Order: sequence, then structure tokens, then C-alpha cells
Amino acid sequence: MGCGSGLEGQCYSESILGPIDQFLQVVVALLAICDPPGAVPAYLGIAATMPPDARRKAPLRAAITVTLILGVALLGGELLLRMFGISMPAFQAAGGLLILLMGLEMLRGSPTKVQNESTHEDDTEDRILIPLAMPLIAGPGAIATVITFSAKAGSWEGTLSIAAAILITGLAIYLTLKSASWVQKRISARGQRIFLRFMGLILVAVGAQLLLSGVHSFKL
Repeated sequence: MGCGSGLEGQCYSESILGPIDQFLQVVVALLAICDPPGAVPAYLGIAATMPPDARRKAPLRAAITVTLILGVALLGGELLLRMFGISMPAFQAAGGLLILLMGLEMLRGSPTKVQNESTHEDDTEDRILIPLAMPLIAGPGAIATVITFSAKAGSWEGTLSIAAAILITGLAIYLTLKSASWVQKRISARGQRIFLRFMGLILVAVGAQLLLSGVHSFKL
């Protein structure tokens, strides 16, 4: 049904609501999975042994690295799926299941296993990139989330909304790590546990929606 003269405002509103809704979903999902406050203890441990100049640059390096990783997932993730013969609904369902399981782990009050991967690399500056930026922040869950949402974007406006969500996530990571010492002093251990469970609940809801949508769209 086309947009008549009396429905132009309504049609225009509907045309922007899709990307805006997707943008908000991706922002919430990425912030929950990347969990910038949850990376603060690891960041402080790594930054404590860094020279002052490198410590000042570390938040920006980590944020840029995460943004680039998620940006590559957005631009090349769909092509990678085609190379392996994986359908979009199947990956969407798998990505939704992964997000749901991560959310359930967080609801139990413990960081997810993919967030706890570590390395014994001695170079502290490299440790800002690995394991802090990846896989602690931009881990498999965050990458799967971006590819899953990009698979259902459906238009360049949707893709731009995901890109904007990635930039917002990168900015949140930068601001959180930049003020890491302040955050550590102000948020109690109990507050961190409550925040972890709340983000877990959000992830379970987002993951369930993606899983059910993928299963509904799947065609044998």
C-alpha cells in the first residue's frame, strides 16, 4: 500500500523508526556484552605497570581497536557467512542463542567465559589490545551480535544505524576506561554485581528475540 497525501507524515515516521529501533537495540546489546565497567579491573591491572605516557593513550587505543574489530564484522561478516554457506536466519538464530546463554551466565552473577580469556603476554602495551580490547571487550559475543544485526539490516539506513551504534559503544568504552580510577572508587562490589545481573537480563531478552526471529525466518 502506497503513501497517500494524508499518510506522508506517518510513512516518513515509519521509515525512520526501523533504523532508530535497530540502533537502540544494537547499542543496548553491545554495551551489555562489551560491558565497559566490567573491563575496568582488568584495565587497571594492565595500566598499573605502564609508563605514564602509554597509560594516557591506552583508553583511546582500546576504544579504537574495539571499534575497528566491530566495524570489520559489520562490513565483512555477511560475506564470510556466504563463503561458508551459512544462511542469515541460521546465523541470526545461533547469534541469538549465544547472546541468550551469555545473558543467563551474567544473571547468575558471574562474567561470561568468553570475557575471562587471558594471555600471558609480557608486553603491557600489547595487552591493551590483547586480551583487553579482544576478546575481553570485543569478544565472540559482540562480533556475533554485530553480524547478526547486520544480516537483518535490510537497507543502507539499517547498516548506518549499526555503524552509529558501534561508534557509540567505542565512545562509551573510551570514557569508561579514561575515568577508570574514578569508576573503581565510586562503584562498590555489590553495585557491580547488581549491574552485571541487570545487563544479563537485557541480554537474555535481546538474545531470545533474535533467536525466535531467526527460527521464524528459517526455510529448509
